[in-house]
Amino acid sequence: KTASKKEMNKDKREARGCDAMEDCGTLGDLAQQSERACDVMIISDDDDDVQQADVKQADTTDSDDDVFEDVPRADTADDNDEDSDDDVFEDAPQVRNTEGFADDSDDSMPELGTIEVTVGDDTEPRKRRAVVTHRARLVRRSHHKAHLIVHLLSTQLLNHICTQPSTLALCLSLIPVYVVDRIQQHLVPNHREIRRDWASADLHYFLSSFQALKFKHKRGRGLDVEQGFWEFVETRVATRAWHEPMLLVGMLRVLAFDARLCVGIRTPELKVTVKESVEIERMYKSDVSWAGQVQDTDICRAEELDNGPTELNKDDQKWWRDSVPQYWCEVFDQVSEQWLTINAHTGTIERPTQLASGGKRGPCAFPYILGIDSSGSVVDITRRYTRDFVNNTRKRRLESSRNVQDSVWWAEWIKQWEREHTERDIHEAAEMARRTERNTMPRNIKDFASNPYYVLLRNLTQHEMVAPNSPVVGTIRGECVYLRTHVQKVCSRMAWHRTGRTVKDQEQPIKHTTTMRKGVECVSEMYGLWQTQVVCPEPVVHGQVPRNEYGNVDLFVPEMLPHGGTHVRDPGARSMCKELDIDCADAVVGFEFRRGATVPVLDGVVIATESRDMLLDALREERRIAIVAARAAAETRAVQRWRRLLIALRVRAEIDSTFASRSSRSTTTFTTPNTTFY
Repeated sequence: KTASKKEMNKDKREARGCDAMEDCGTLGDLAQQSERACDVMIISDDDDDVQQADVKQADTTDSDDDVFEDVPRADTADDNDEDSDDDVFEDAPQVRNTEGFADDSDDSMPELGTIEVTVGDDTEPRKRRAVVTHRARLVRRSHHKAHLIVHLLSTQLLNHICTQPSTLALCLSLIPVYVVDRIQQHLVPNHREIRRDWASADLHYFLSSFQALKFKHKRGRGLDVEQGFWEFVETRVATRAWHEPMLLVGMLRVLAFDARLCVGIRTPELKVTVKESVEIERMYKSDVSWAGQVQDTDICRAEELDNGPTELNKDDQKWWRDSVPQYWCEVFDQVSEQWLTINAHTGTIERPTQLASGGKRGPCAFPYILGIDSSGSVVDITRRYTRDFVNNTRKRRLESSRNVQDSVWWAEWIKQWEREHTERDIHEAAEMARRTERNTMPRNIKDFASNPYYVLLRNLTQHEMVAPNSPVVGTIRGECVYLRTHVQKVCSRMAWHRTGRTVKDQEQPIKHTTTMRKGVECVSEMYGLWQTQVVCPEPVVHGQVPRNEYGNVDLFVPEMLPHGGTHVRDPGARSMCKELDIDCADAVVGFEFRRGATVPVLDGVVIATESRDMLLDALREERRIAIVAARAAAETRAVQRWRRLLIALRVRAEIDSTFASRSSRSTTTFTTPNTTFY
């Protein structure tokens, strides 16, 4: 029984082994695994060697002629003592398959598993999160600048109309005679100005008469600016916001008052939201001209009034009176030597901050407020009309931009409209500066980041630090507040070296910064300006130029030129120095980022001063020889071309004379209904 069962199991294993070998292709490994998986006969301790030999001999026989002997059946445990001398065979326990094959008692084939390969991904790609793009910021800044330019030029046009003789004569005709007579009595002889002691009284006297001129307001009809103003004077119906201020400015100027026409400019916010950025990108890709809209309720309300009914209702009339005006007037008071703000809609003198904020203790409604006098000069008077210029209004202006060109653009552009500063202008600028400095301490921690006067330690960058022994000017929530002027720049040794300075001996780093370079964290030692001194390069000795460890001369600033050396900026200077056997070294004037690496920028060579004249003479001679050679080569090419042309003409003449003249050559004509071809 044991032998027959052994033979059956062996046949099954061979069949399964062949199939497995065909699937896997590893014949040698599978053969070893099959041998280890065979049943092992356990033989008695006494005849262990004999039984192992018999089993080995039986396994090595041919599979078709396997012969197994009948082995006596093992007795029970009670008869083991009596039959211990006989050969005893018993079924060996089956070895657990640890190599992935099925058990011997199972007739089914082992499952080798299924491999699935998916080419491509049917899932939808994850959408990128919308961000504010560089193009959107650029469009918004350009739109901001366009608003400033258009409003300034339009206000210049209005001011020019106010200075016309015809306009002044028309304004004078509207002033009562008794007002003109009183003001003329107080004029300084031979001068067009009012005496100081009567200027304020005459101004209030005139404003009382101006308030008697009751104006109405209606929707405009799109007339020309000057034509619309003349119609307003005749009908006393204001159709635009600038009609009443223009009339008031003209009346004051004709009465010898120094008056300005002021305008408040609302510009688009410099900060771009994600939604606005997406809209700008969509407009840009669809080739649609984009024009941003100012999100201001007053402007939207004014546009509604311009497009609404002709007659304004009571609510619109009240809004016209109580809202923040866009145009108003300023007149100079000689008694107090200050500019007084006059609301042209009401004819009253108001505080600047109250007028610009709509009578509330809120922020100024205009980021930019300009005043234009009779000569056409423009003055930025925004600081006088805001309570918190640095922490509020400045954030909406171009000065708050991180781009250096944008931050100085407005100051540079408005200079073309400024006049030479007089004593009055200097006094006005100083007064506005003092007003700004009094209200610059922020009340919120987040406002310190952009404040130009005060700073917190948390707002300093890696290359900034507060100078030692700097006083603390205040505290906010336990943090010390320092002046921005006490913030010093700190740099590494190499950075200071590129500016022409070197760290003093025995100086300890004032600060350590951590940076990542090629995935490796590096610690840099920082030094302050007070820890450095001007670099003193080694002099040129016996014509030998001192070099750095790379064989060049660091010449980032002119002060780094070695004493006794000369910098020659000529592309052919190095090769000429080799020919003349002059010691030279390349001059490194900076670094640039190219192809993912920082490379030095070379500009000429540094040589000894005594060799300068000889090198320059050789370079001039070489350049002269090159010019002569180029001219000779050009002449040679011209002669060759003329020779080729003459030979071609001679050959053509010989062909014509030999065969036929050009005039007697026969031609074939092909005629079509409309065209003849030769």
